[in-house]
Amino acid sequence: MKQDDFYKLILKKLLPRCFEIMKGKGTAYSGQEDKLANFKRCAKLANVKVETAWMIYFIKHIDAIASYIRGEYCDNEPIEGRIVDAINYLFLLYGIIKEK
Repeated sequence: MKQDDFYKLILKKLLPRCFEIMKGKGTAYSGQEDKLANFKRCAKLANVKVETAWMIYFIKHIDAIASYIRGEYCDNEPIEGRIVDAINYLFLLYGIIKEK
């Protein structure tokens, strides 16, 4: 893939999709006020750091991507959705780090 085509794909397709999904799923998971509330609640319930709670959720998406690479992926959600979720989880980790 040519570099210009790659950058257009990321900027015009992938990142807008990431933002759309993050806004849609974000309120369902964390409510209106604190974007990171779900991780904080889970961390408190499990008596772990917020980053550890984040990591457990993130690994779920990495595991799905790894199963796709192995040729074992059998989820109803297309793999592109898992990639978008993984990218969004990295954005969320960035937020967790910056909040500290």
